[in-house]
Amino acid sequence: MGVMRRLARLRGDDELRVGLVGAGMVGSNMTYQINFTPGMKTALIVNRSVENAAAAYVRAGFAPLDIVVSEDPTVLGAAIRAGRPAVTSSIDTMLQLEEIEIVFEATSSANFGAHVIRTCLEAGHDVVTMNAEADATVGYLLKTVADKNGVVYTLADGDQPGVLGRLIEFVESSGFEIVSAVNCKGYMDVHATPESIMEWSVKQGTSPQMTTSFTDGTKMNIEQANLANAYNLHPEVRGMHGIKSTLATVTEDMVAALDGHHTVEYTLGGDFAGGVFVVGYSDSHHMVQPALRYLKMGEGPYYTFYRPYHLVHIEAPLSIAEVYLDREPTVAPAGPFVTEVVAVAKKDLQPGDVLDGIGGWTSYGEIDRIENTQGLLPVGLTENVRVVKPVSQDEPIPLDAVELDEESPIVAARFEQDGL
Repeated sequence: MGVMRRLARLRGDDELRVGLVGAGMVGSNMTYQINFTPGMKTALIVNRSVENAAAAYVRAGFAPLDIVVSEDPTVLGAAIRAGRPAVTSSIDTMLQLEEIEIVFEATSSANFGAHVIRTCLEAGHDVVTMNAEADATVGYLLKTVADKNGVVYTLADGDQPGVLGRLIEFVESSGFEIVSAVNCKGYMDVHATPESIMEWSVKQGTSPQMTTSFTDGTKMNIEQANLANAYNLHPEVRGMHGIKSTLATVTEDMVAALDGHHTVEYTLGGDFAGGVFVVGYSDSHHMVQPALRYLKMGEGPYYTFYRPYHLVHIEAPLSIAEVYLDREPTVAPAGPFVTEVVAVAKKDLQPGDVLDGIGGWTSYGEIDRIENTQGLLPVGLTENVRVVKPVSQDEPIPLDAVELDEESPIVAARFEQDGL
């Protein structure tokens, strides 16, 4: 929290002006959260539908008559300097505005989001994003572009990769070896479809595609890949084990299920709610054990560091502040990918079928070590892709079983990344 105090002191009444791209569920929440975080404000929203962007401002408490909607950089710049909420439909327009100091990308689209992030990085803007899908597909390329242009690219705090990243760094800096970084999942059905989850989607207020990606495990596998590629971790098996446990027995259950250290994993069921945890190991047992037994952390030498929540947009402004003040990413690929999330057939696929992307009817994603994924289709490239060879249900989809659109921005970016 010292970061936020430093930001508020440094900026005073001159708040950090954030350009927000996307006004969907995440973007709408971020409109409010950024603007009411001390030291920063939502200066501009870029969204294809300017009506939705204006509505996000209104939901955040702005008066409709104060909102300036324009494609003219001069008009928008004047509005931002006057403290009025501004809206445009054009990324190019935003990039002409000297008033925008940092970009938060919240499009929730791997394809479009990757394009937006790269465009902003190349224009010299730091970018904080919640686009786990883009990062798991072309994050190494995006990090390379950021480094080349002297700017920062990072995933945001609040989602599991950011929260687990902070836990990993705390546990390591406290003298423990990382055994596993664990995402807690209550329920999973790899064959879930937008139809089967529709009732739950309506209750949650999330789109059917987003809810399906949660339910079929794709989102969780992607988030663990984000983390693994940032901290050089790995899954022991494709898709991870999925360990059934509870808080009372989780340390013992994790140690019994895993063969080694430095893994990513998830729990299934149990009483973990929206939490995450890191299992650490200390070989200084005679020094550590007495204190941690007294502190109710167990007998060791394995210890579970559990956090019972992740708060998504509520925590994300911390990453914005750290990038601005300290030039530090929260979570970004440390180098070439060490893991990949491969597409797996959700049903029997036949030539002529068209894959419908993450959270659809045709595929789900599973993490694996990069050396086990050669010749397989990354799940981030499954949008509107035609099948040319049969693939059986629950089999990974080979690259030569589909016809990729090489003009697609994310496909082209992925080919470029593969060449690095």
